[in-house]
Amino acid sequence: MSLDPHKYGFALKGSSVILYANPALRQAQYFCYPEWTGGLYTTPTIAGSRSGGLIASCWASMVTLGYQGYSDRVTQIVGVTRKIAHGISQISGLKLLGPNDTIIVCFASSSPEVNIYSVSDHLASKGWGLNTLQGPACVHLCVTHAHVGVEETFLADVREAVSFVLDHPELSKHGNAAVYGMTSSIPSGPVKDILKIYNDVVLDL
Repeated sequence: MSLDPHKYGFALKGSSVILYANPALRQAQYFCYPEWTGGLYTTPTIAGSRSGGLIASCWASMVTLGYQGYSDRVTQIVGVTRKIAHGISQISGLKLLGPNDTIIVCFASSSPEVNIYSVSDHLASKGWGLNTLQGPACVHLCVTHAHVGVEETFLADVREAVSFVLDHPELSKHGNAAVYGMTSSIPSGPVKDILKIYNDVVLDL
């Protein structure tokens, strides 16, 4: 079992945990090289040198919050998730997708007049970070402790975004909404090539 404590563990990104059922399974990840001219060499993983800063920050978060701190945050996050899901279900033009009772609220358009990507773009302009998805076209909000106490503000902004999109149908032909629509309609091969080129550009020094 693996987990990343950077989100709900309140640690920095880059720290990861893997749990094994027994020591024999754990030994499979070790890197050992007894023939090295510098002596016997072994590391817990393939990666050799690495900073201990991330591990220290993760430990500090866990010790600071403690069991009760994490338990309280889980209760708050799940409560806010369910409030947001209920609020979304009451907005005309939107519909919930899948279960929305833990940490994710996923919703799509229930009306051809409401382009869900345009709704997402409008919410982004207000500072909300939603993940856009395809197959079907939808968005989801990953609820974290940062959303606790601002759920009503978020729902008000969603209602306003739907109204804005209904008043501006031309938005679906421009911006991110148009891009998302096009990429979902072409084969995955060309999209994969574009993604590789994107990585080349990002990594170009």
